[in-house]
Amino acid sequence: MPLIRNWREEEPVVRHMSAVVWGGMRFQKDGDASDPLHCLERLRGFARHALQGRKTSDHHQHHHMEQVYYVISGKGEVLCGERRYPVEEGDAVYLPTDVPHQMFNAEDGWVEHHVISMAVEGTGGTFVIRNWREAAPEGDGAGAVRWPLLGRGENGGALRGMAFVGREAVQPRNRSAERVIRDLEQVYYILDGEGMLISGGSEQRVVEGDMVHLPAGTAYHFRNPTEGWLTYYIVGV
Repeated sequence: MPLIRNWREEEPVVRHMSAVVWGGMRFQKDGDASDPLHCLERLRGFARHALQGRKTSDHHQHHHMEQVYYVISGKGEVLCGERRYPVEEGDAVYLPTDVPHQMFNAEDGWVEHHVISMAVEGTGGTFVIRNWREAAPEGDGAGAVRWPLLGRGENGGALRGMAFVGREAVQPRNRSAERVIRDLEQVYYILDGEGMLISGGSEQRVVEGDMVHLPAGTAYHFRNPTEGWLTYYIVGV
């Protein structure tokens, strides 16, 4: 059964020296099993971070853990290894396991991004930044358009544990195709607009800021009854 939770319902904490963090969805074995947000079966974490203007996070690394940063708003820089790279809204940033990294915000406004974590065996991987605007769009045969960002092998090439990261939008007064992915857990994050998630004969409203967890094998589609686009990004693992 899909779980929907808006990040605004979470209590923020300060971590990584100066980042404001909303814990979001967590691995099932990580803490209190009675908390519905401990729903992730394969991903280790899906959290929202915000770095205020003129602040820097700490310099750190994660053993046996690949991460993707998805930049929701703002501009900044990410240090990976010994080099700093500019990042902006719409970037998906792949951080290989065991490589030291850090976030910088030299502007006055906030940089907001998701940190998506996945356990992997061993070390290695290639740092990648891909913005959705640079990706070729793909139709789903109904009313949704997808921009593939990161994948495995020839499909974006960087991911080792996760299967894909992509951005999608459902056009006004239309719907996505009916979907069911038997072997992948998915997390959707609503970036803009509002609509309905239809699954198991029921409808649930989704709005900007909602995290949507879909266990493997869930049959679903999105419907957009509004005059604006319903936009989200997706992580499959």
